[in-house]
Amino acid sequence: MVAIKIVRAVNKYSDAAMIEIDVLQKLARNDATGKHCVQIRNWFDYRNHICIVCEKLGPSLYDFLRKTAYRPFPIDLVRELGEQLLESVAFMHALKLIHTDLKPENILLVSSEDAKLAENKDGSFSKKVPKSSAIKLIDFGSTAYDHQDCSYIVSTRHYRAPEVILGHGWSYPCDIWSIGCILVELCSGETLFQTHENLEHLAMMERVLGPLPRHMLERAEYVY
Repeated sequence: MVAIKIVRAVNKYSDAAMIEIDVLQKLARNDATGKHCVQIRNWFDYRNHICIVCEKLGPSLYDFLRKTAYRPFPIDLVRELGEQLLESVAFMHALKLIHTDLKPENILLVSSEDAKLAENKDGSFSKKVPKSSAIKLIDFGSTAYDHQDCSYIVSTRHYRAPEVILGHGWSYPCDIWSIGCILVELCSGETLFQTHENLEHLAMMERVLGPLPRHMLERAEYVY
């Protein structure tokens, strides 16, 4: 069984698809066991639609959360997922690659099977959890090499690091920030920074973490 990602025949999407293919092939060459990231099998062009053939995996963490009404994951499961996320991102960073778009939608469970966890006092089963905690990263269309221009906006809003919002440019730490946001979301069942506006986003960060360092504010390219 395989999964096929079909990319619309639009130049910007086709360009991103070719970047993704290049990254997937690089990852495959350096990850013989296929432990960290989805494995590419092949790719082809069908009537100007780039088609990427990969191994078939299970649902995303986002899909699993949605299916279970956004109920928080058990803390032990979050710990296991966090360890794998950090290992996978460390693997990419060692290859001088920055994912730039880590979010629950781009983290897939390896298996589609789930199990039930007893959490009621009478011993009845009422909470579904993944049967296996094994995960892999997907969606490398926005992945950047560390020597590339890093002045443009990256990351989906809710997982975007403060240096990106302030216009400092970005590097490997933006992936680590995203992981932190993801783990809090898995623990709580709610997006940590639920906003679509920069000033509010920064204010929410300060509410959680305290004031942003002065040196970051003084270097900000954008003033809010």
